[in-house]
Amino acid sequence: MVRSLPLDVQHNIKFLLKFGHSYSYIIKRLPGVKKSTISDYKRRWFPNMGPLKSGRKPESTVITKFYIRQSVTTRKLKTKKDVQRYLCDLGYAIGYSACLKLLKSMEFQVRIKKHKPFLKAIHMKKRLAWANAHKDWTKDDWRRMVFSDETKVNVWGSYGVKYYWKRVDDKFRFHHLDLTVKGGGGSVMMWDWITYDGPGYACRIYDGTMKKQDYVHTVADKTGAQNFFLAFNYHYLLMVIAIVMKLY
Repeated sequence: MVRSLPLDVQHNIKFLLKFGHSYSYIIKRLPGVKKSTISDYKRRWFPNMGPLKSGRKPESTVITKFYIRQSVTTRKLKTKKDVQRYLCDLGYAIGYSACLKLLKSMEFQVRIKKHKPFLKAIHMKKRLAWANAHKDWTKDDWRRMVFSDETKVNVWGSYGVKYYWKRVDDKFRFHHLDLTVKGGGGSVMMWDWITYDGPGYACRIYDGTMKKQDYVHTVADKTGAQNFFLAFNYHYLLMVIAIVMKLY
């Protein structure tokens, strides 16, 4: 049976329970009231109420989390270290791992950035104009087109992100390093085309490097094409067929 308490204390318990405060918070606000007594009143007044809040008090408030979410989304805070520094400036005693858990609780996930050409407004306008000019082309029109692109293959490994596994107490080992050589170690530049019938063949250039005029001449000589578009990296399309061997 519920121990009889003064009416003002009962009203305070009911008020705090109504707003879902935890047992520890109510006991702190109302000294001398036991958890079992609060639980009995809860069952009497709010039989359908779920469990009260429990556990450690959150490190940050709802408003602070909202600002962090907005700042990370808009890149005002770029890294976990920036978020931790911001919270410490506000007076929160929060560590790096707790900051990581905070970001994960907001459903943020780490991803590797994708490479994309830097385009100015004028580049975008020209690309859009090119697309609008050719949007009504038929399949036969596109069959006459030759598309090309290039890729760079490094002789001494990729420029991509590399990871390794290491336990906290393990020694730093040789395979944990990403070894480099002076000058990059050399690379092979591959230019190739593709048409409706498939990709073209490759040629190795032994003497020097290929220039734009050489690309155009090669394509014109092999296909009889007369109209060309410059490369994607500039403003349009470049039609080429070649391998450029470039070793430093």
